[in-house]
Amino acid sequence: MANTIKGFFAAAAAFILSLLGALAPWVAVILVAMVLDYITGMSAAWVAGELSSRIGVRGIVKKLGYLVIIAVGMIADWAIQTGGEYIGFQTKMQGFCALLIIIWLLINELLSILENLGKLGVPYPEWFMKVLTHLKETAEREGETLDGD
Repeated sequence: MANTIKGFFAAAAAFILSLLGALAPWVAVILVAMVLDYITGMSAAWVAGELSSRIGVRGIVKKLGYLVIIAVGMIADWAIQTGGEYIGFQTKMQGFCALLIIIWLLINELLSILENLGKLGVPYPEWFMKVLTHLKETAEREGETLDGD
């Protein structure tokens, strides 16, 4: 029975990794960042005496929303690739939308982790926060440029 369960999880993991392809390492990194953000956020709330299960559940739902946004990016990538091939447009860009979404979310998660660590009194280099903030602002400006504004 134990081998059957292990086999099922191994097959499921292989299937998911095959779907993710080159995005697999990026998805792994964003998952780790999301877990770290959740842990540091809950720790900061505990230290401040503001720990709330409702807020904790809300944070989990928010993280699940991040995964949905990434999935939407992957669907958009698939549609661009497949639709483009159908009309004779070949592109070598695979996972472009999903990767941009992951990078933007990763920057947000890293900023949040630093903010949480600051609330816990953990020192970190201030320049790192400035670099991440600059990256976020640049990504948002470029996104607005793509919108035609």
